[in-house]
Amino acid sequence: MTNGLPFIKMHGIGNDFVVLDLLRHPVTSHFDFSLFAEQVCNRHLGIGGDGLLSLERARDESAVRMRMWNPDGTEDMCGNGLRCIAHLAHTRGDVGEDFTVQTLSGPRRVHILAPGKIRVSMGAPAFEPERVPHCANGPLIEGRIELDGHVFEHATSLYTGSTHTVIFGETPTSEENFQKWSPRLEVAPLFPERTSIMWAHPISENRFGIRIWERGAGETLACGTGACAVAVAARRTGRANGPTAVLSKGGELEIEWDEKSGEIWKSGPAQIVFEGVWHGINPQMNADGTQMEHR
Repeated sequence: MTNGLPFIKMHGIGNDFVVLDLLRHPVTSHFDFSLFAEQVCNRHLGIGGDGLLSLERARDESAVRMRMWNPDGTEDMCGNGLRCIAHLAHTRGDVGEDFTVQTLSGPRRVHILAPGKIRVSMGAPAFEPERVPHCANGPLIEGRIELDGHVFEHATSLYTGSTHTVIFGETPTSEENFQKWSPRLEVAPLFPERTSIMWAHPISENRFGIRIWERGAGETLACGTGACAVAVAARRTGRANGPTAVLSKGGELEIEWDEKSGEIWKSGPAQIVFEGVWHGINPQMNADGTQMEHR
């Protein structure tokens, strides 16, 4: 990385990422992705982003592989990131219009609907406490969460590639409520691996608005797995009865859930914003110039 590390800045409805194309610009086996994510995602001292993505060679039968790290360095799954990686791989000629991407949550099918418009499979949702995970005595569906003397009604926790808790209200949550309770709910004892919080409210039939607090990232403009969680929770609690639109600050996603097969499908845009070269701290080396051990 003497001459810097090339990167791509991308976003999917405002969920923005720093992307490494490791097919063309591989890094050493000592590269510390967690540390790099902490550096480059910093919006004041780095490039800025809701996460770090990598486009890699697949280790299964998929066409390519995607990995994702939150700004705090934790590895995760990301639905908007999946569309970004799919768009990048298709734009650069690595894949056709129908292919599979290897992810942390398993292989995900991809269909390129139009330039910059991608439909991706997101797997099946899980409500079992050990899968979400949470510590309640059974699935938490339209339930209550008690925290620091406050009770949150209409809460549903589920796994849609990442851990989410959807809290439905009749109107958008207030700024005070969002800022006060989102970070506390993220790390509540009920959630041993933390949880993202989706504050959801109905806009019209089968259409919901959301305010997003992502674990490891804080507020984001969009969340693909979170939009899936909202749509599935709305269906499961009788608030929706078909394909569902989920509108966040960054834009709208279309979610389909086949309850018979369990598969969730998500459609939305992805865009390359700019490309550059990182000349910051080298996450492959220690301060004394020796190779850094990979975390």
